[in-house]
Amino acid sequence: MSQDNVIYLVPLSLREANDFLAKHSRSYRPMRGCKFCVGCALDGELAGAAIAGRCREDGQAVQIDRIYATGGRTAYGMLYGAAARAAQALGYWRIIAFLPEGRPDSALRAAGWRRMEPADGGEKQPSNILCYERRLMVRRRWRR
Repeated sequence: MSQDNVIYLVPLSLREANDFLAKHSRSYRPMRGCKFCVGCALDGELAGAAIAGRCREDGQAVQIDRIYATGGRTAYGMLYGAAARAAQALGYWRIIAFLPEGRPDSALRAAGWRRMEPADGGEKQPSNILCYERRLMVRRRWRR
């Protein structure tokens, strides 16, 4: 069902999402697996894709691993909201997204996400991969 000048959600396979993200992102490395993918389209053309995978820290959490949209902030908010609703429908209790420090957070706030404060030292030690990622880039953690 194609509509003019309206962004709408479309289902995506992992291959379609990887192809879209590789086409629009310079340093994109394709993901090998995921829990689900969601996309949005504008005028019959794919305008955004989000890939969600299981969070490494917790088995009951899902993390938005990759997201990119060419349809503006409206598309980002739509993708974040759709991914959160899909994860909740699949039974996940927590949905997590990490946002780099320089990016605006209006899409996450519009989709109903809350910013999480950094955890105190009471948690278990994260894996070496997570420590490396945190040193690589300062990120803000969001939860819905």
